[in-house]
Amino acid sequence: MSTQYNGVIDIRFAYQNNRTLATKTYHQGNSRISSNIMANGDLPYYFLISTGGGFVEGERYLQTVQLDTKAHAILTTQTPNYIYKCEHGHVTKQTNELTVKKDAFLEYYIDETIPYKDAQFAQSTTVNMEKGAKLILTDGLTRGWSPDDQPFQFGQVSQKVTIKYDHELVYNDFLIVNPQQHQMAELGFFEGFNNFNSVVIIDEAVNTALVDMMRQFLATLNSKCRYGISLTEHHGMVLRILGMSAYQNHQVMMEFINYYREMVHDLTRINLRKNNQGGGV
Repeated sequence: MSTQYNGVIDIRFAYQNNRTLATKTYHQGNSRISSNIMANGDLPYYFLISTGGGFVEGERYLQTVQLDTKAHAILTTQTPNYIYKCEHGHVTKQTNELTVKKDAFLEYYIDETIPYKDAQFAQSTTVNMEKGAKLILTDGLTRGWSPDDQPFQFGQVSQKVTIKYDHELVYNDFLIVNPQQHQMAELGFFEGFNNFNSVVIIDEAVNTALVDMMRQFLATLNSKCRYGISLTEHHGMVLRILGMSAYQNHQVMMEFINYYREMVHDLTRINLRKNNQGGGV
């Protein structure tokens, strides 16, 4: 294994004979890929797994995903991303490099990050999309975990997402929080909530009318979460959610995702077959 990373995943898909197939499922070190899970019709669906149950101080992980023309695949982490304490100041790092070629569709469901007390974590996700490609990308961050159950005891956590569509930068988001320096209950941070999640959708079908329809749909939900939908400058929309529990956030996320999948692409409701009441608080 390369000494540069403690875990590596390289998974690739191609569209052949009217269906999508995994053409490469390579893993090294502390990373694993599940077998194909038959849960969503003919679409390939895989869990991306950390064998240690979490990331240790100073570890580095790399995930590379490529979908060739017209391929459609679903990927998700098996559990929330636990970041163990970093007592010596070494940052734990995760790099995700995604390529979605012409008319392909990647659904990449990253669970929220749960940093332990004194954890330091930097995650970078880069997506390169060709014309006609589509993307659903999720992510999140919780109040973390500490032995005394006090919230926000971790160090600095950063989550960066950069998306290019047909060589044009269409989304650039950089979340940085440091509870040692920031008042996490204040406006612009967690504002008294425990869990933050986001859903990014890049698709040429996204427009103002669709965003208005999605807002009207979410307004029908009985949720205690605070959320909002923004239209990006080109080809996309973003849902942000603040809530008291990961489970409540997931309910809003999945209703939003399923409504988009059904209304825009006539796809059946997705079932990730995970314990969505796990993780967070």
